[in-house]
Amino acid sequence: MKLSVNKVAIKSNVIFKSNAKQKQPQTIAVLGSSRANSSIMEYMSLCADVTKSIVINGNSVIHGCGKYGIMGSAYNSAAKYSTKDENGKPEQNLAIIKEPLWGDEDLDNCVVKGISSSEAERIEMFSDNADKFLIFPGSAATMQEITTLISKNNYTPAEKRKKIVLVGKDYFDGLSKQYEAIYKSGLLNDKPQNLFTIVDDEKEILHALD
Repeated sequence: MKLSVNKVAIKSNVIFKSNAKQKQPQTIAVLGSSRANSSIMEYMSLCADVTKSIVINGNSVIHGCGKYGIMGSAYNSAAKYSTKDENGKPEQNLAIIKEPLWGDEDLDNCVVKGISSSEAERIEMFSDNADKFLIFPGSAATMQEITTLISKNNYTPAEKRKKIVLVGKDYFDGLSKQYEAIYKSGLLNDKPQNLFTIVDDEKEILHALD
């Protein structure tokens, strides 16, 4: 059955019933592959664990609402551990969907924050709705998200930048070297480590997001 985005109710405000220690809940964008294969299974498991920690700590997660891969791991974990509203909808499981829909979205168990018509528009919506970014391995669309967000940080004053945390030191080694080369050439406004961070495990991720 074809889904219709016209029937999606977009909820503009999320009320958190948090038991978190931090005073102000934040929204963490979790991005990465929307496909699952053997090369990212370990990252999918890590994403599920980290998303659980993020949500239990009172924060919300915003993602692309896919059923598979990193997107599916983030969705399922956020939906499971989120507080629920009076209708049983997970309040901390947020999504930006893109039309036309892929067809595997579960719109009943997340709060849709926006509908985009292109990948570029969707990135802008993530940028507007997220306080920080946690990005796992993915394909060309994930790389577009990463480079767009890093570019935003490059042209934003340091005190107003949003944290970008990439997961997978080996996976993103080439990207790191490319930005080092750009910096050494004098074409980057700041050192790469001031624009984004690359980590490997759950402890490093949660520390980087703190």
